[in-house]
Amino acid sequence: MKFLVTKELWYNPLLKWLVVLLVVILSFFLLSDMLLHHYQIGLEFSKAIETIMGNEEEFTDPILFDALLERVHIDIFTSTVTLMLLAIIYVRVAPQSRIKSLPIHLSFVTAILSHVALMGGFYAGEFLIQLWIVLFVIWHIIALGLSLYIIGRLVFK
Repeated sequence: MKFLVTKELWYNPLLKWLVVLLVVILSFFLLSDMLLHHYQIGLEFSKAIETIMGNEEEFTDPILFDALLERVHIDIFTSTVTLMLLAIIYVRVAPQSRIKSLPIHLSFVTAILSHVALMGGFYAGEFLIQLWIVLFVIWHIIALGLSLYIIGRLVFK
């Protein structure tokens, strides 16, 4: 991570392509994370509510609390590591500007609030589950935007 302090990233083509490869892998992780959550919980309002809260009419049990807690525990770790790596690289490759930190702050805040909303949705109900879906999708889109920006700056500059 020496390139974060020096300007070596711009003058070392191998290092530049290694960082691009890392960001591409993180992008694939973000996309597969969305697919995994869509498959396991559901990113549609009705499916997510039914998965988390259950459905009495169809005799569907709600998700077990320990399974939900494990999911949130894993999600907090992976989202923090992913966003931290993207933010560190983004700060280095983005030109100096006043709004450079806005996507970083927005992605971290929405990621944290999405985990809180998911846990709260288990107790509070439909509104927080819907809020979780919105926040979850927002932070993934912002992180993918950061990835595309980083790749664009490193490859096409």
